[in-house]
Amino acid sequence: MVNTLIHHCEAVLHLRFNNGMMVTCSKDRSIAVWDMVAPREINLRRVLVGHRAAVNVVDFDERYVVSASGDRTIKVWGTPNCEFVRTLNGHKRGIACLQYRDRLVVSGSSDNTIRLWDIECGACLRVLEGHEELVRCIRFDTKRIVSGAYDGKIKVWDLAAALDPRAPAGTLCLRTLVEHSGRVFRLQFDDFQIVSSSHDDTILIWDFLHLPSEAASSPLPPRTYTYVNK
Repeated sequence: MVNTLIHHCEAVLHLRFNNGMMVTCSKDRSIAVWDMVAPREINLRRVLVGHRAAVNVVDFDERYVVSASGDRTIKVWGTPNCEFVRTLNGHKRGIACLQYRDRLVVSGSSDNTIRLWDIECGACLRVLEGHEELVRCIRFDTKRIVSGAYDGKIKVWDLAAALDPRAPAGTLCLRTLVEHSGRVFRLQFDDFQIVSSSHDDTILIWDFLHLPSEAASSPLPPRTYTYVNK
């Protein structure tokens, strides 16, 4: 062990670090911003407060720190000065997951929805509906959003269509993957595969190039996946 950082007074729920900076968040409702000078020299720069419930997830870049909480809100802070910028309101229940890239924030909530936000003006650009339980994990790239939920399903969404206000809601979900028999907790994806982990004790690896479309009526072809059992 190289270092121990002590600040939060309750469970630390999430962290991100990059380019000499780390952001942590906690059940104590605070966000801590740290300067990582060296492994043994990590200094607390600022404590961000304002959430009224546990802060579940944070993300940041050189412009903004973004935090999401059980209080149903997303808060935006300026990275250089750690000053509060705005609150994004819209979710009906606590927010469990979030990703921020460029000017887009995508969040998932225990209200079973996914919301897309413009961080610069705070507008909600789209609400994605389809999951039947809490949306626990979410990732997106320039083309797709992939979400996993407590309903055991993984959904692949068309990002470009989701950002087009003219696109009908029924065309946004490209695929639904239903192999998990328990809650989906985490996922990652690239151009070729999705990897997901679940309360059903398995890790599944999906072939992104040969997934059936949402509208396919024929039986599903065999999936490429790997079980990791107890």
